Amino acid sequence: MIQQTSLQSYQEILPDLGKRQRVIYQAIRQYQPVSNGDLSRILHIPINSVTPRVKELREKYLVIRVGTKRDRLTQKTVMMWGCIQ
Repeated sequence: MIQQTSLQSYQEILPDLGKRQRVIYQAIRQYQPVSNGDLSRILHIPINSVTPRVKELREKYLVIRVGTKRDRLTQKTVMMWGCIQ
């Protein structure tokens, strides 16, 4: 269940985001914790389009690092993202 204040805040944020930022933000909210590679695979968007949008969302204090994991495809340690609200 989503608190009313969270829903209101979420609705206020969306108009200020670009289309790609909004898509990535919504995916992070839905799948968190999630990595850039996960987002790329889930959304069928090249990772070089995902990474800058995640950085922009971090700069807006909408997304934070919530941990790390080993990526199943690359076997590299990657950062995991989650939403603040």
